[in-house]
Amino acid sequence: MNATDIQNSFEERQNAVHLLRELADETRGRELSQEESNTLETTNAAIDALDEKINVGLSQLRRETDAAKALDEFRSYGDLTIIPDSVKEEGSVNETEMFGKLLKGEIRSFESFASERRDLTKGSATAGGNTVDDTMYDQIITKLENESAVVAAGATVINTAGGEDLLIPKTTTNPSGAIVAEAAGYAESDVVFGQVTLGAFKYGNLIQVSSELAQDSQFDIMSYVSNLAGQGVARVMGTDFSNGSGSSKPKGIAQAATSFGTSASATTITAANIFEVWSTMPTQYKNADTKWLMSPGAEKLIRLLADSDGRYIWNAGLQAGTPANLIGYEVFTDSNLDAPTSGKRALVFAHMPSFFVRLAGGLNLATSADYAFNADLITIRATMRGDSDVVDTNGIGCLTQA
Repeated sequence: MNATDIQNSFEERQNAVHLLRELADETRGRELSQEESNTLETTNAAIDALDEKINVGLSQLRRETDAAKALDEFRSYGDLTIIPDSVKEEGSVNETEMFGKLLKGEIRSFESFASERRDLTKGSATAGGNTVDDTMYDQIITKLENESAVVAAGATVINTAGGEDLLIPKTTTNPSGAIVAEAAGYAESDVVFGQVTLGAFKYGNLIQVSSELAQDSQFDIMSYVSNLAGQGVARVMGTDFSNGSGSSKPKGIAQAATSFGTSASATTITAANIFEVWSTMPTQYKNADTKWLMSPGAEKLIRLLADSDGRYIWNAGLQAGTPANLIGYEVFTDSNLDAPTSGKRALVFAHMPSFFVRLAGGLNLATSADYAFNADLITIRATMRGDSDVVDTNGIGCLTQA
């Protein structure tokens, strides 16, 4: 998909949004006919498909741009990129080599951590001459950022070496101040603290590759396995970070949110609901770090909402790099959130740094040639651990469906 295709998709999307708004203007104050309802549903589906197409295209362009920059940087180092074995930094790990040993059965497991980032200088290898490729862990974290709207929106991500319980103070009530008269006493107003315990729930999957594939040196088997493991683990972690119950799994942002309002009916969301949620959020939490997260079903309802002056409160992102926003705050559509139904939380308004995601350790890979011996398959087990919860309840709100 090239830049022209993306531009055409933006134009198609703009036309679809214009059609929706025309329909909203024509039917305001009355029930929609069956034909109008069908048009509404079809147009919303078309917008969803175009959004996906645009995001994929932009992602491809970003990857191509990043790859070109990386290649230019690589070439600029000349012979500095060739490091003799005799001067390699002690303790450095070549993950391609380690993964090869894993498939050959020379080792049973190894753990991949985030790559070390450092400035390159012309000094010795230990002073920064070594270039370090992205690790399998990095590739899977990239998958997690793509799969999890919560992580993409800017949740605070904490990486720890181990999986022991992580205790974090939790603010439940902020202190207040008051004017104090001369020689008068100060009124006490304490901050109320709770405590959040972030554990390390284990996520994993099994990936099988044939012995022939493992022995084909022309195929980048490590990237292949990283991609499969990343998709499997990142999707289920992303689901829990969004909507986990907190019982034997992480607490997701929707379930951790404080209800800032209730809709008039189970399947509706009104402009008044949006402004109620927005106005309930304390002012100090309403800044550039504050985002809307909503399910696709909620987005379809909100796209057509207007304020009392007839102005649409949804501003579609029609330009590359310009996301959609709702009354001035960036929107993230999260398919892990519930559709607008009774008792559910389809819309979240969140100061994202107030929500914590904890990732414990690295990506652990283990292998067995015995598990599927009769099929001559090598079984690779990928494991990651993590948890999530709100740390400041004042900054995470939602709309509860009646």
